[in-house]
Amino acid sequence: MSPTDRPQQERAPRDANAPERASQERGQRDGTTPDRAQQERGQRQDRDRTPRDTNAPERGTQERGQQERGQRDANRQERQPRDGSQNQRSDSRPTDRDRSTGNRERSASEPRNAGNRDRQPSDNGDFIDDDADSQDRSLRETGTDIRDERLVIGISLGDYNGIGPEVILKALQYNRLQKICTPVIYGSMRVLNRYRNLLNLKDWNLNGAPTIGQISHKMTNVITCWPDQNQDIQPGQVTADAGQAALACLQRAVDDLKEGKLDALVTAPINKYNIQSDEFKFPGHTEYLAQEFGVDDNLMFLVSERLRVGVVTGHVPLGRVRQNVTKERISQKLSLMMASLRQDFGIEKPKIAVLGLNPHAGEEGLLGNEEQDIIKPVIAEWRNKGQMVFGPYPADGFFGTRGYLKFDAVLAMYHDQGLIPFKAIAFEDGVNFTAGMPAVRTSPDHGTAYDIAGKNLADETSMLQAIYTAIDVARQRKEFADLEENSLSNQSVEK
Repeated sequence: MSPTDRPQQERAPRDANAPERASQERGQRDGTTPDRAQQERGQRQDRDRTPRDTNAPERGTQERGQQERGQRDANRQERQPRDGSQNQRSDSRPTDRDRSTGNRERSASEPRNAGNRDRQPSDNGDFIDDDADSQDRSLRETGTDIRDERLVIGISLGDYNGIGPEVILKALQYNRLQKICTPVIYGSMRVLNRYRNLLNLKDWNLNGAPTIGQISHKMTNVITCWPDQNQDIQPGQVTADAGQAALACLQRAVDDLKEGKLDALVTAPINKYNIQSDEFKFPGHTEYLAQEFGVDDNLMFLVSERLRVGVVTGHVPLGRVRQNVTKERISQKLSLMMASLRQDFGIEKPKIAVLGLNPHAGEEGLLGNEEQDIIKPVIAEWRNKGQMVFGPYPADGFFGTRGYLKFDAVLAMYHDQGLIPFKAIAFEDGVNFTAGMPAVRTSPDHGTAYDIAGKNLADETSMLQAIYTAIDVARQRKEFADLEENSLSNQSVEK
């Protein structure tokens, strides 16, 4: 029978003197006598009776308030261009807390116009950010053109029945972004107003501008690109009208980009089916832009803070991948990747990994000869030029062991070989960048996501990152061009 099964009367009675004896025994073990222990208890009681400082909570609140104000002041500072050798986020980027609370409803204790606390109405009733206005005045007083200080970033709306309008509005609701660039949305004021109402962003004003020459550098601008009065907005539906509207936005934005009126273009997702027409017969943005800028070749380059992946064959059916994997094509993509890493990301000596085409990189010819006959000779040629190009690596083991962390970029042989691991690793903050173009173009790494369109469920992180990447690359290109020009000038002087 266990002790717990015994009747109550069988249990031994408690020793009333046990606590006192235990205390004495503890005192003997640690060298503390009963008198000394009693004295220490008295001292503790005296401390407990000491009156509390009633001003301590107030002082603590004041200190916390000062810290919070200091943090807010720090967040107002302009985001500086990224050092090309580093991948660090600026303090001006939204924090995780910013993103997590971005879609929540305003609390009951927050004023209705809380979003405009630091903004004053202009003559036409629009709200203008005080900091931006004072910065503009300061630039004018010093004779500096506002356009020279803030990059003008175009953003095409994409398919308005997808999540494009939602992620654009959510990304631009952070006022700090407008302090480092001038956003210009190529879309429709009516469509954006519909989504602003849906997302409870009614007190955030947009500036309607007929042309790029009439934009405000203090606000987010909207250029309406098609007559939209009679078109129906159907979030989540594939419609011909939405496809043609997406094309109109893209064409208008590209025209301004080609004329140098934009510093970069960020494209929201399109539906590659409903956008097709006599004017657009391409599998995606990349191929369309290549034709518009007269570029023979470019590189689909997926970039994030942790990983950069380019592909030899982009939007090519899997059945035609093998015939497009040639020595010339691999070498051309390596050349584009090398140039982009130096010019666009400031990496002076890039280190690139090349993936194999076949499972296990061909197993020395047992599973295919492409690695032996095509890929390895190209790598050897680049190594002989003194370039850090390595491979070919089996794709599964390379990503499974995080081999990409040892390289500045990875060249995959085909679309899914590179994009599946990229999106598994960096889907939220991944950006699609078109390398090898004379103009800067980025886009989020997701599609139209019709299943969540109009439901306030879309995450804007990738769109926000696409805008920041466009700014970073545009600035880096200007710095690179200045360095090249100075280098040529120094060479001419030496001669």
